[in-house]
Amino acid sequence: MRKLIITYLIVLSALTVIAVLALRMLWPEHYPSGLFLIPLFYAVMLGIMVIMYRLNAKKGRDRSYFFMAYRMVRILLALILILVYFKVVRSEMPAFAIIFMTYYLCLTAVETTLLIKEEKKS
Repeated sequence: MRKLIITYLIVLSALTVIAVLALRMLWPEHYPSGLFLIPLFYAVMLGIMVIMYRLNAKKGRDRSYFFMAYRMVRILLALILILVYFKVVRSEMPAFAIIFMTYYLCLTAVETTLLIKEEKKS
């Protein structure tokens, strides 16, 4: 799990730097005011993932329950964040949505790859 956390944080940091630089230098007119919410959301999701993983292990459940529960929680919280952002901010919605989905796809790939490798070891 430690390798997953470190890799996740590295990818999250890299995505944040790339997104900020690309938007500030290439498309400053499309820079969403709430861009800081995206890495913050995924950092919180990392904490939720660790808590859910430990609770699942503590209860002695199969890891497939953790995978299913975590994915469901992540999707629901992501939808809530996007809907609240669109209702409250109402500006730069396409840019925010595209960046959010880029983070989502990249970090899902990292999680899935590392969790499958961990599952194969045990």
